Amino acid sequence: MKIQQDRVTTSFENQLLRIALLIGLLPTTLLFYTLYSHELSIYLKIMLMFLLLVSVIYGAFLIRQKVVSQFRTSANLITAMQAGDHAIRANHLEGEGALSEFNQVFNGLSAALAEQQLISRERQILLDKITQQIDVAIIAVNKNSNIILMNPAAEKLFACRFEEVAGWPISTIGLQDVLTNEHRKVTEFEIKAHKKKVFIHTDEYLEQGDRQKLIFITDIQKLLHEEERQAWQKLLRVLSHEINNSLTPIASLSDTLIRLIMKQKQVTTEQDSSDSNTELFDDLEEGLAVIAERAESLNAFLLRYQEFSRLPKPEKNLFDLANLFKSLLLLFDNANISLLGQPLVIYGDEKQLQQVFVNLIKNAQQAMLSNSSGVITIEWLQKEDIVEIKLCDQGTGINNSDNIFVPFYTTKVDGCGIGLVFSRQIIVNHGGNLTLSNRGDGQGAVASITLPMHDNI
Repeated sequence: MKIQQDRVTTSFENQLLRIALLIGLLPTTLLFYTLYSHELSIYLKIMLMFLLLVSVIYGAFLIRQKVVSQFRTSANLITAMQAGDHAIRANHLEGEGALSEFNQVFNGLSAALAEQQLISRERQILLDKITQQIDVAIIAVNKNSNIILMNPAAEKLFACRFEEVAGWPISTIGLQDVLTNEHRKVTEFEIKAHKKKVFIHTDEYLEQGDRQKLIFITDIQKLLHEEERQAWQKLLRVLSHEINNSLTPIASLSDTLIRLIMKQKQVTTEQDSSDSNTELFDDLEEGLAVIAERAESLNAFLLRYQEFSRLPKPEKNLFDLANLFKSLLLLFDNANISLLGQPLVIYGDEKQLQQVFVNLIKNAQQAMLSNSSGVITIEWLQKEDIVEIKLCDQGTGINNSDNIFVPFYTTKVDGCGIGLVFSRQIIVNHGGNLTLSNRGDGQGAVASITLPMHDNI
């Protein structure tokens, strides 16, 4: 048992040393006997025996040192490979044999690993670039449902930095329900007090044998708005074409008939001055004038809607948002408007955004006709690279929130139902969002606008 344990604990190089000493023992013994049997000086015999013994021991230890040196060199090469350094190579140019073949195989393995590492690094860089630039929000969570990855699209969607929520539970951003089972559906949830319609898709991947969750979130709100806008534009083009084809001859015939009636009325009056004929001509002239006026009004109505389909792209530049709101006070000098915010420079089309705020303030004024003491509050605040603007009134509020952004829909007597649609499209073209809801802190409505501080679209 002790012998077996000694074999197990003896190092490989020491085993080689023992073998070399055992191999040299027999010829050394024979040489000792030969020297002893010859008639030589005792001092010479001792010196020769000593030299022979030293040579055998030195040779055995030299073999051990050679093996140890080669093993340590190979160990250093493998350690370097483990550390990711695949540029180091073993020397295979000296001599031939098993060691040279081993070094060649080792160098081939090192070169293959270096190439694989380069390919892996390039693919990782490509994946990182795709993840950084893709519009889909990507969130990874570990087996404990803690956040371990967020791409910039996810940071923008949830208005937070990955560094702020790294390692926190997924419930921090309100997505705990999507981990219960596999999701692949369109849903709506609230982000920073704003409801967004998104498409959520969950999947799994393995990391060191542990199952991790991936959550892909596509913000389809903007896409739906764009599809809705294009649908209304197509409808408007069709309606405009068909109605204009009818309005043009109606207006032309009305003008022609009015001129003929006026001429006939003059002739008839000269020949017969009876009141019945005069009244008949007056009625005809009045009816045709109404037809011409309504045709012209309908044509002007269509022209206003055609502006919606020809909204130009924003011409952006830097301007102070506070100065823009101060200039609006001059346009509404009879309104009670309160401004809450500091000077803030943003990048956008000042004229288009001014039109948006003019529309919203007019809507707020009309909603407060029954509340002469009501106040319109405009508040703006920067949150990282986003500016949030809230316009609050103390009016009647919103009765039908489902139709407020539907073209042609209006609750005003003289309204055309284009102002809010036009305003939201301007905000969307700036990369932001416009929502309207009833106030939670009192009577009235609040228009919430988010705009990027910089040009990110």
